[in-house]
Amino acid sequence: MHVDNQQLAAEVSSVMAEVIRTRRYLHEHPELSGSEEKTAALIAEKCRNMGLEVSEKIGGFGLLATLIIDPLKPWLAFRADMDGLPIQDRKQLPYASRIEGVSHTCGHDVHSAVLLGAAQVISNLKADLNYNIAFIFQPAEETCEGAAAMLREHLFEHFTPEQIYAMHVFPYLPAGSIGLREGPMCAAADMFDVEIVGRGGHAARPHECIDVILIASHVIQSLHHIVSRKVNPLHPAVLTIGQINSGYAGNVIPDKVHFSGTIRSLHPEAHEEIRAMMDRIIRQTSEAWGATAQFTLKQATPVLTNDLKLIAQAREIIRNSSPEIEIIELPEASMGGEDFAEFMRDIPGCLFRLGTGGGPETRYPLHHPNFDIDESSMASGIATFAALALNQG
Repeated sequence: MHVDNQQLAAEVSSVMAEVIRTRRYLHEHPELSGSEEKTAALIAEKCRNMGLEVSEKIGGFGLLATLIIDPLKPWLAFRADMDGLPIQDRKQLPYASRIEGVSHTCGHDVHSAVLLGAAQVISNLKADLNYNIAFIFQPAEETCEGAAAMLREHLFEHFTPEQIYAMHVFPYLPAGSIGLREGPMCAAADMFDVEIVGRGGHAARPHECIDVILIASHVIQSLHHIVSRKVNPLHPAVLTIGQINSGYAGNVIPDKVHFSGTIRSLHPEAHEEIRAMMDRIIRQTSEAWGATAQFTLKQATPVLTNDLKLIAQAREIIRNSSPEIEIIELPEASMGGEDFAEFMRDIPGCLFRLGTGGGPETRYPLHHPNFDIDESSMASGIATFAALALNQG
């Protein structure tokens, strides 16, 4: 038995006020990756109040809430991430972050609040379910560590979902729309660290030193040429260095320099070429100037590829369950990484975009200090998750 459009819309409407309150509270109290203790405790309490079974501290502060209608029935899973970013919130709003230097500028507060709202709607209508439901609240997505950590600690020890879904806010789509894409959705993402060690000394006597600042500048320039000169231009790839640290004073040549960044691609062969070239450039350039270098590569997350069958099914369910929601077919994949892909190594799934852009104040890009959403858009996220649970089987 399926839930009709009007019933679903009424249930979504009934939880919206609480979802907005939860989202604003989380927005005011963000926690960094691996430190989501209070966020997870709040979510656990809300899930228990719905009558869900809750398991905590999976892979850090990860949380699993389950709604079991029949142990013999198959399982569906939904995932939201919980962590904030080390970015100062610049919004002048009552619910701006109260934590200095930390903010929810990637919308993970929205993801958690929406999944809680969907859990409440699904729980209210559980008589219509044909699946057991797993609600996964994941830590440490921004560092691409949380999904793998939860899986290592046997998240799915007692069941394996047949399908798994997630969403991500997207300020470039109209508020309340749903963005779908067949095939590749998010890039593979690696993080890397480089340390170059030379010999420090007086800025007036550079000939007595091994100048790591100069060497790092040569290395960084060369690394930025990899994508344009060694990667097939038809294979999208990005190499970005976002942090560099060195030095003590303007008249001192330091003895070491550290920089870090990320590489992204949609093609495995391009990714391997970039990794190999980076290692050679960093090592050989440093050695040519008499320095030593250490290159540490962290393979963070694979390409996220939406399951073609599930995307087609989701499109049909959304159209039938919530015809007022605008579905937008996304023409391009994102070069952003998303460790939801770890769950999809063995479980068919898909990630969709939730359009959150209203006026100019809600169209700032992800990771911007002024990032915010049109909160009315959350209704579409709740309705989509609930429909995928209730209108299958």
